[in-house]
Amino acid sequence: MKIVQGDTVPIVEGLSPIRAGILSRQILLTGEEGSPGNFIFGLYYQVGDFFSPRHTHPFDQWRYQLEGECGFDKDGTMKAGVLGYFPEGAYYGPQSSDAPNVTVVAQFGGPSGSGFLSNPQVRAAAEEMKAFGRFEGGVFYRNEGVAGKKALDSFQATYEYINKRPMTTVRPQYADPLLMDTNNYRWLPLDGAPGVDEKSYGTFTDCAMRSASYRLDPGATLRASGRGIYLVLAGAGSVAGEPFRRLTAVYLESGEEAAFTASAAAEILLLGLPEIARMKQPLPNADAATVPA
Repeated sequence: MKIVQGDTVPIVEGLSPIRAGILSRQILLTGEEGSPGNFIFGLYYQVGDFFSPRHTHPFDQWRYQLEGECGFDKDGTMKAGVLGYFPEGAYYGPQSSDAPNVTVVAQFGGPSGSGFLSNPQVRAAAEEMKAFGRFEGGVFYRNEGVAGKKALDSFQATYEYINKRPMTTVRPQYADPLLMDTNNYRWLPLDGAPGVDEKSYGTFTDCAMRSASYRLDPGATLRASGRGIYLVLAGAGSVAGEPFRRLTAVYLESGEEAAFTASAAAEILLLGLPEIARMKQPLPNADAATVPA
């Protein structure tokens, strides 16, 4: 179990290393680099000049729009309260914003077990790649005379540079990103938990990733379990002997449990992560992986 008080974590301001525009980060939780279950979780701040071309990647994402809006072209627009699941292997975007916004983002190794490259790995690769090309508008352009495809999606280019092989993606279990407007879901009583209501957004992929929101009355207790990240959106109380408040983040491993007890009315968002044991099983059609254009 990991517990992080988000309001004590600094916001690191700066340009995106591989995309266009300013993308400041407040990283709350990270996993184990090099493992199939590696992940990163935090808040991302845009000022309105961000752009990323349409692309895909060999990992999964949750996105929850906390403030403002993010556009994903034909895939839809994320407004405050919209939760998005972006599956590995599915194309999305282009992504852009024209005003300041804040997004909660979890990026993590998905059902294929391909894992997730850490931010330090990508940043280090991007810096080295400037010796033979440039990043512009979310695309990596090789210098004249340098072997390889002249223009390539920036993430794909860094992935292939790090792994020394073409990036392949599995056939996605969902063809497109799923955007869920949590404002349109009902609060329903959670069985066995007096004073706790739930908005259940579903269970995703064959790795059984759940997502939901919980509303706790003062004095109520939510007993959480299963691999996932819990983010406090409002309220106060205690969890595992520590206080929780807005932007407290809790990560549970498989088999771990935590009890959230509210001292003031609280709201908590669950972003489930794949169970590692399921990821070890081979996917059907794994031999039909595709190389993104």
